[in-house]
Amino acid sequence: MLKVTINEQEGRLIVALSGDFDNVASMRAERDLEPVFERTDCDVVVDCTQLDYISSSGLRIMLRIYKHTRSNGRKAVLKGLKDDLKEVFELSGFMPLFVLEK
Repeated sequence: MLKVTINEQEGRLIVALSGDFDNVASMRAERDLEPVFERTDCDVVVDCTQLDYISSSGLRIMLRIYKHTRSNGRKAVLKGLKDDLKEVFELSGFMPLFVLEK
């Protein structure tokens, strides 16, 4: 099960993901992340510290976050990405799209 928490901090939206971002969770996450797609005035930091798994559906939503921020002249940041998830982002070709933070 995926838990999505959105907060604003220092002029950036912080999206904390916790659990498994699988195909089932992606449908609900799309709705939960709607406030992110309504904002055009800030960078988006996706905190993956508590994220355990991401499916292709989850990656599709991450790509949507990237495209949204880029189209508004903002940055999409991945924070706390675990090694196994980092490998998924690398294999999918998504790593160059995001700024990495520890």
